[in-house]
Amino acid sequence: MASSSSSSRSADVQVALQKAKRKIRDLQQQLEEKGLEDQKVTSSLSWSCKKELRDSLVDMYRVNPRVNEELRQRLPSPSRQHLTDTNRSGSSLSLDRSSPQAPYCLQEFPVCRSPSPDCSPGWRTASPVAPSSIKTSLAALPSSFPGGTGEMEADIPPSSDPFPWAESSGDCVDEEATFRHANSPDLGRNLLPAGNSRPQISASTPHQPVDRARNISFLLKELDALRELNSKLQQQMVQKEKELLQKEVDEELKEQHREAQHWERPTAVLEELLAAQKDRDQALMSRLLLANEERDEALLRARRLQQEAESDDISLQDADMDIKDLLQHVCEADSVQEVRQYGTALVQHLRLAQQRRNDITAQEMKAVMEERDKSVDKCKWLKEDLLHQKDQSVQQEELLRLQKERDAALDDIHRLEAEIQALQANASSQDHVTASQPSLLAESSADHKDLSSQVQKLAVQLQQLNREKENTEAELQRSQEAEQEASERVRRSATNKQMNPECSAALTCSLTVAL
Repeated sequence: MASSSSSSRSADVQVALQKAKRKIRDLQQQLEEKGLEDQKVTSSLSWSCKKELRDSLVDMYRVNPRVNEELRQRLPSPSRQHLTDTNRSGSSLSLDRSSPQAPYCLQEFPVCRSPSPDCSPGWRTASPVAPSSIKTSLAALPSSFPGGTGEMEADIPPSSDPFPWAESSGDCVDEEATFRHANSPDLGRNLLPAGNSRPQISASTPHQPVDRARNISFLLKELDALRELNSKLQQQMVQKEKELLQKEVDEELKEQHREAQHWERPTAVLEELLAAQKDRDQALMSRLLLANEERDEALLRARRLQQEAESDDISLQDADMDIKDLLQHVCEADSVQEVRQYGTALVQHLRLAQQRRNDITAQEMKAVMEERDKSVDKCKWLKEDLLHQKDQSVQQEELLRLQKERDAALDDIHRLEAEIQALQANASSQDHVTASQPSLLAESSADHKDLSSQVQKLAVQLQQLNREKENTEAELQRSQEAEQEASERVRRSATNKQMNPECSAALTCSLTVAL
């Protein structure tokens, strides 16, 4: 399934790539067709501009036949031959528009290939259009010259004007002067205003040489003005061509930039598609490898389990055998499989026995540890009791000492009381004696004072002894209470815990010693 899905995905990716290539080819063909159409349009427009320029320059000389005649004489031989052929044919005195040969001053200028709005106005300004008056004057002129000498027939009546052709060429000169914008100021001086009557050109006029010289000078000036105009037009043409070339270069650069921007997105999409396809293929391959590894591991695990099941296939009767029987079966086994089976059973028995032994030892150790903890607690408790009993024994000794001191103090008190009574009896007997004997009265008074002082001292000592007696009785009572509490505690501990005979013997000994 994974291989089929991967193959179908790869086929889908190939189809998508082919579609993208087809779209790219179609776009390239459309761009090429557009470029060819633009070139055709630019070439047609440039040809129209060239033809318009040529026609406009030719129209400048059609209105004045004498200018054409002078130009025929001044032009080189091929152009002159062409002009004479056109005059002999009798069609007209002007140059043919469709002729490939033209005068030097009427040569075609280099025209831009691409159409531009800046180019067409230049041609229109440089080509003056002949008005209706010029057309009528051209219609009035004769169609041919007699004898090929370049002179016109005298069909027009003579006039006193020294320039017999000024009337016919006045309109042309005025129009050319307006076209040049006052670039040739000498032209107005040489021309005279036309009269009401038309001059008639005749071969027998007396002023023909003068008119011819003036016409020549006028034509030369006109030719110079046209040359200047031609140079200016050439400069303008060169400038316009440079501008047009710059615009063409800019347009080409912009077009290339647009085309690059247009192709950036498909290339980026294609790269992303290829990268995604590569990542998907890598992920698919990694998944396939992982699946193969898992399959191999599962197979190995199944084989291992099968082998373990075959090795553990032992009957219950064999499992209940003793170790000796298992050893005997191992020794009597004929095949490796039997040796393995009985060996595994023997190992299991040994492991179980070792486990049971370990459990027993662990339980015994646990019991021993518990007993040890109990004995340690008992020892601590006995130590505390022993210390308490020692304290009690010290208190009892102190109590016995105090009792002895009390008894001695009581004996002293009884003895002193007896002495006091004896002294009192002696004092009374001495009073009777002193009454009979005044000399002895003073001695007895002194003795009586001594006895009274001794009695007072003995009374003070008696009071002190009484106080000590009371204190010893209070201490004795406290010690008896402490002894009772200790005996009760010992009884309670004896009832709660079973004491060892040695501990009980030591406790009884300590109690006896304390008592």
